[in-house]
Amino acid sequence: MTLPMTLEPRARLPLRRRPLPMLAVVASRLLTRLSPHTLERVLWRASGGARPATHAEALAARSDVVSVSRRAAGPYCLERSIAAALLARMRGSWPDWVSGVSLMPFAAHAWIEVEGRAVGESMRLDAFHKNIVVSRAPRTERSRRRDEHTSES
Repeated sequence: MTLPMTLEPRARLPLRRRPLPMLAVVASRLLTRLSPHTLERVLWRASGGARPATHAEALAARSDVVSVSRRAAGPYCLERSIAAALLARMRGSWPDWVSGVSLMPFAAHAWIEVEGRAVGESMRLDAFHKNIVVSRAPRTERSRRRDEHTSES
């Protein structure tokens, strides 16, 4: 099995909708330099307090990221998946962020998913063993109290 090396179709976003996806792409490029353990911790913290993403929200985030980044439209699945998860978070939701490997033949891949279904992936991921999954972090008691306090004001 060979991972796809062609560019995904890219829609043009209106200028007013480009800043957030571009910010997510820049942040993802920086985050890919972290160790896997540190990346997992950072993404887990970023997911805190978000509501679960719907499939449509996750697909829109992924599509917007691909539309503003040639690298994300190509073989850079790690950057694409991180940027899509971060963009969804900027919009208030969080899809599961997943990293996995296939052993026969060896391949590594990263993607986002909602309710166990991969979002926007053209390749089959059945053979991939998930080694890191960052689901939505539960809200802490402290953030819950802070939210209640601000709603009373």
